[in-house]
Amino acid sequence: RRGNLHHSKTDGDHGNDDRDHKEKKKRDAFFDLKKYSDKRIHVKFMGGREVEGVLKGFDQLLNIVLDDAEEIIRVPEEQEGGVPAEEKRRYIGLVVLRGPSVILLSPTDGSEEIANPFVQAEYSPQLDMAVLSETAYNFASKPTNVGLKVASALRVIETAFNRYGPSHIALSFNGGKDCTALMHLVRAALYKYNKEHNLSTTPLVALYVLYKKAFPEVDDFVERSVVRYDLDLVKVSGPMKQGLQAFKDSHPEIKAIFVGTRGDDPHGERLQYFSKTDADWPEFMRVNPVLDWAFEDVWGGIREMGVQYCCLYDQGYTSLGDVDSTKRNPALLKDGCYQPAWSLVDRCLERSGRSSTSTDSDMPPSGMAYPATSDANCSSGYID
Repeated sequence: RRGNLHHSKTDGDHGNDDRDHKEKKKRDAFFDLKKYSDKRIHVKFMGGREVEGVLKGFDQLLNIVLDDAEEIIRVPEEQEGGVPAEEKRRYIGLVVLRGPSVILLSPTDGSEEIANPFVQAEYSPQLDMAVLSETAYNFASKPTNVGLKVASALRVIETAFNRYGPSHIALSFNGGKDCTALMHLVRAALYKYNKEHNLSTTPLVALYVLYKKAFPEVDDFVERSVVRYDLDLVKVSGPMKQGLQAFKDSHPEIKAIFVGTRGDDPHGERLQYFSKTDADWPEFMRVNPVLDWAFEDVWGGIREMGVQYCCLYDQGYTSLGDVDSTKRNPALLKDGCYQPAWSLVDRCLERSGRSSTSTDSDMPPSGMAYPATSDANCSSGYID
């Protein structure tokens, strides 16, 4: 006897229907942007950038065209010698805004706020690792320069997981751009590894070597990343050598550390994808998946994959360290406003906003980058 093909819905089914209905309403609200055509709207991006302009069009990928657009640059009080915070505007005219980087839109009168339903909010909880992994690997399949760099980095990460196993490898993370891009890819590869080996998802051990005078924005970004990327963050005090020894003492099972060092970092040219620490340092294998990346590759990957990053990079900083040694990059000052880090044209000027306050004892031994840095001179005041 043929049974009834229509089964009754369980509570779980109703719950899924409710969620689907809410998501549909969010998508419908976003695509109803046509009512704001030829009107000025305010757009907020991942990382904190803001733009206002006249809406001229948008597509199903959420790319948005604005005319008569202005970038809004908010100068924080604490970074300008104590003067009151102020808002500056830079005219940019006709511009296309990439959908994956947009998180919020609203008419300039503030009557409505429309969140992008296809991205996580800036202060959202833990990311969906399945979606993160699929997106990263899809991006790695693109025959573009950045896509090829991402694919290469993922292969190095996969090799490390196959060689050491997830429980014996950690991530060096301090909030800088290089290790932020790396963190995203490590999580993508770890999800794939766990799925292929039928392993449950566990927090990723991450090492944070503390600065004496860190930017509060960096600390805030690190803490939010702990939640978003499900990190088991281990904080140790410097200097670097003692910090690494303390980490090794508390986590003897860790044999290797993912590091965001690039080949064009100071001393980075001597490294390989897998490089041991020097003999007189705590023994770790340094895994350098982004060794062949350049400054523009880092920002290309971050922006194309929609990776959130520390807001200081939108305020004219291109290389971050402690408060005393870090200034905005003068190469990004245009018309009285500092441009975002990714707009830097000459990669050789990446560290122009840095002043050295380190001692000789903080410098990398034998010209080798430390295993817990996202920039070769992290303990010299560099994050990246």
